[in-house]
Amino acid sequence: MSKSIYKILAVIMGLTVVITTGCEKLIAIDPPLNQVTTDQVFASDKLATSARSAMFSTLAQTTIQSSNLTIYSALQADDLLYLSNVGGIQEFNNNTYSVLSTNPPTLFSEWYTVIYRANAIILGLQNSTGASEQIKKQYMAEAKFIRAYCYFNLINSFGDVPLVLVTDPNITAFLPRETTANIYTQIIADLTDAKANLLSDYSATVSDRIGVNKFAAAALLARVYLFTNNYAAAESNASEVIASSLYSLIPKATMGTALFVKNSAESIWQTPPPVAATSQYTNEAATLLPSSATTLTTYFYRIDQRLVQLFATTDQRRISWMTNATFAGDVYTLPFKYKYRTQALAVAAGITEYQVVLRLAEQYLIRAEARARMGANLSGALSDLNAIQARAGATLTTATDAATLINDIALENRKEFFCEQAFRWYNLKRTGQADAVLGAIKTSYTPKSKLLPIPQTAIDANYNLTQNTGY
Repeated sequence: MSKSIYKILAVIMGLTVVITTGCEKLIAIDPPLNQVTTDQVFASDKLATSARSAMFSTLAQTTIQSSNLTIYSALQADDLLYLSNVGGIQEFNNNTYSVLSTNPPTLFSEWYTVIYRANAIILGLQNSTGASEQIKKQYMAEAKFIRAYCYFNLINSFGDVPLVLVTDPNITAFLPRETTANIYTQIIADLTDAKANLLSDYSATVSDRIGVNKFAAAALLARVYLFTNNYAAAESNASEVIASSLYSLIPKATMGTALFVKNSAESIWQTPPPVAATSQYTNEAATLLPSSATTLTTYFYRIDQRLVQLFATTDQRRISWMTNATFAGDVYTLPFKYKYRTQALAVAAGITEYQVVLRLAEQYLIRAEARARMGANLSGALSDLNAIQARAGATLTTATDAATLINDIALENRKEFFCEQAFRWYNLKRTGQADAVLGAIKTSYTPKSKLLPIPQTAIDANYNLTQNTGY
């Protein structure tokens, strides 16, 4: 197998089968004109590899994965502030979403587009007689991992959504919403199967961490189990990842240069740059960083000062993962985990940055919280928490009671994962703190703000879909 998993495949026979009607009927997207049959796409290992590559590259190219999951959720929470006046983005900044706006429908449709590709691979390989058993096992496991990842983000954004597991438009076009609990059951089943069948290394992608292995499945399972209050399972899966020799925390001295880069030792799963296989910069940097350091109007985002003030001045995360600019005496603090907003800048620096989706630090904090909530290994919880604090050069927690540990772990989560994926936003909702925290600092925030509205376009296309309360 080759690195084709991350190459943008513009025209390859067989890829278009995974963008046919099916699930996409749900979101009113027309099918392509050049679709081919499932039998043709999965008639050989080579063609199956093309379909699998398209699934991964489609995920990397979506705006929600490449930048908007981080940006929108950071605005919804209390990490980031939006400085311009584009209404669709202000909705996230203010937590006031319109059923007629364009952004939630895009989030909804992009996750389902990737899910449809995953479903097509799973079903296509189940019925294939041309693909080898090794390819079937690996690619079906990868597709189940991707499907689980997409559904995790869907339910944490929209709540109950249709659970689409097939590609037949006669079935998918009018599916009602499924309960979040039942979707979590499917997510766990998919990840459990993926963990059992994926390789234990990155040989499927020639050592590139843009592929997923059994530890990626265990890492995502640990997160899911934490979200579903199965703390023993969360601890167990996180421990498997931490014990693996594949991963290590990037040392304090190189946190700013060696973590958010291609194949960093802390990365469990990354996505490549979405524009082209040769790109060395990320969409997040291109969006969050100003095009001109000396022109205030190019600054569209800044980190909330309440977050900045949580860091000691010696904390390496404050030093390496944030950067400051001053205009008219006002300090603008910007996210700086990804440092190159253009290809030219990345090439000049000789650095290739890949978006980090899963990394080892999360597993330490998942295990710490799970242990603290179970109360049986508080010293282990403290040790895991201290590992992340020590790496950053932060003051070490010394508490030995569960309640204090849980609060300190939550604070460490916020500091470690600011403006990264949807950590802060999802955790505020998971722990029941969103209303109190955000209601106190945003006058426009209301309890319904925890969920985005189901897009009106989807409801118009499917009479079985209902709207979230309050919209």
